[in-house]
Amino acid sequence: MKPASPMSCETGLSGIPAELQLREADAADLVFLRALYRTVRDPELMLTPWAETERQAFSDSQFALQDRHYRAHYPGALLLVIEHQGVPVGRLYLGTAPGPLRLMDLAFMPSWRGRGWGTALVRAVVGRAYREARDTLLFVESNNPAYRLYGREGFADEGVEGVYRRMRRRPVPVRSAD
Repeated sequence: MKPASPMSCETGLSGIPAELQLREADAADLVFLRALYRTVRDPELMLTPWAETERQAFSDSQFALQDRHYRAHYPGALLLVIEHQGVPVGRLYLGTAPGPLRLMDLAFMPSWRGRGWGTALVRAVVGRAYREARDTLLFVESNNPAYRLYGREGFADEGVEGVYRRMRRRPVPVRSAD
């Protein structure tokens, strides 16, 4: 994580809902990012016979491994915290290296889901890809509700890689807001 900084960063994204701000994640965000990761993994963790302390330890270790993987394999990626009125509500990780623009992760805390912000951010990402004449690439579990969102937004399913569906969107104009 970068040192704490309240500054937002240049993302190349336009059309982001006015009530949201994006800024680079920093060391001060670690507690929030771990908690957010846990909410995403809770459905599968609740199926385990583990005690809460074991679930939390596993979630924290998986978050650390994911973070290390993203930093090692996606140099220069934008690791962004999504804020609403200065309160962290989600994260958007975007791989910007040459080749396809990679939508690595988009997640909101449960109480902030269902507001259309995810759709707006996906459209902002594919809008950037369109302007740069690049594909947008992502991986998503097929049981994730976002899988249907990506299909509605023009991503084509290219098949299974491990537990994930590989999806790609060619650089075509972004749909207007519904």
